[in-house]
Amino acid sequence: MDPECSRLVDEAAAISTSGRWAAVNSRIEALAAQPGPDNAWWVQLFGSLCSQNFGEYLALKRAYENKQNDDAALLAWRARNLLELSVWSTYCAKSRENARRVYEDAGRDVRGIFDAFMKWGAATAQAADWLDPLAAAKHDLAERARLQGGIESLDGPYKQVSEAAKECGIGEHFSLGYKTLSKFAHPTAMRILAPPDDQKKALQRDWFFSNGCLFFTGAFHALEGQLRA
Repeated sequence: MDPECSRLVDEAAAISTSGRWAAVNSRIEALAAQPGPDNAWWVQLFGSLCSQNFGEYLALKRAYENKQNDDAALLAWRARNLLELSVWSTYCAKSRENARRVYEDAGRDVRGIFDAFMKWGAATAQAADWLDPLAAAKHDLAERARLQGGIESLDGPYKQVSEAAKECGIGEHFSLGYKTLSKFAHPTAMRILAPPDDQKKALQRDWFFSNGCLFFTGAFHALEGQLRA
């Protein structure tokens, strides 16, 4: 592996061996037991970000170490997930208002699924007994958000990860990484028609893995800073 790629991999691995990973987990457990007033949502958000970041990194590491045939797409997908988690972690760590925005967007994401099914149902002339339960579920979602989460409205668009990256000052870096990884994570024309080349595949694997490690480390630093505050 290229020395620079090795450095990124080693930096990510050191987070676990140094005890920092375990320390963050312990801090989350302590906060979950006593979140403090109006802080349960914040603990849930940052605990979930940590869990997602740790899980994606371990899945990336396993995929790289297993060395299965044609696993470059899986590594690219995992690395892209870690890129997005790095953006969200950095964005949420910038301010409590940013963190609240992402927390509330979870409901907007669910609402978007209901909207998509309702749009499809209307376009394909589904019966009312198929559409009505979706409308009721959408209403119940809004009520739960209001009563349990203190979210007055789920109306409006959710925050785009590209916009969050721009606000964090890493918009161009995100665009380049996301575009490149997406070309390999999906069956694009480039991937479909690329001739087999074991040497290039090995380089791709190293690049996807090391960049995923870089994104994991960036997300961890942002989350660790918040949980140690």
